[in-house]
Amino acid sequence: MKVIVYVEGPSDQKALQALLKGIIDDGRGRGIGISFSPQGGKAPILNDVPRKAAEHLKQNPGDWVFALPDLYPMAYYDGTPNEHRSFAALWRLLQDRFTSRADKIGLPADTRRRFRVHCLKHDLEALLLAAPDKLRERLRTKDALKGRWRNPVEDQNDDRPPKRIVEELFRQYRRKPDYIDTVDAVWILERASLQSTEAGCAQRFASFVRELRAVAGGGDPDPPAPMAGRQEAVAIPERADDNPDSSDSRARGPATPEGAG
Repeated sequence: MKVIVYVEGPSDQKALQALLKGIIDDGRGRGIGISFSPQGGKAPILNDVPRKAAEHLKQNPGDWVFALPDLYPMAYYDGTPNEHRSFAALWRLLQDRFTSRADKIGLPADTRRRFRVHCLKHDLEALLLAAPDKLRERLRTKDALKGRWRNPVEDQNDDRPPKRIVEELFRQYRRKPDYIDTVDAVWILERASLQSTEAGCAQRFASFVRELRAVAGGGDPDPPAPMAGRQEAVAIPERADDNPDSSDSRARGPATPEGAG
């Protein structure tokens, strides 16, 4: 059995392979191959992955396919067919396109639930903020980094996503300031605790890990949150905490900036 996780780029591929090594190894021991496939950006995931997933599952109905784009950017897609301002809207966009292709090729209903949609909120670097000790180690600083980002770490926003925060930190603390995601993110996450990272990214990343762990263990993850047993049953509910810039979130006030320590 194969598990394909479609991600945006090589940094996502390499860093997630490092962080999730234990799960990948567990799956390998059970004859389950887990691979991360970079697609060259967010747009190819939005435009092409639903079709790829449906066609792959038509030929390989025992496999699992995950879509794991970044939630950021969202504003870039305003006014386009890919518009979304929350994870709920992103989920619906991908699921609708998957269902459309699945209908055309006659994909059985039970197989359709093997397409799973998740996201990195807002991008890969949120996971680095959830591993502050290893981030400080890479930055070569003992600074507590208090007040440098919002907590929970997935509560950054579309104007200042985690990657921008990490880039700023590298410019400030490293003699060689450039942050290289395919190098630095891998270094940090291969040393980070998966359990702590899950706990720090409980809104979106933890649900992806939970499902991947279940599949790697030879099990079957729960039906996707918006489903009640059938693909078309219920749309995923909109939640203010999926989008820190939503009207409900603004009514509550911004997330309180807190330190990493």
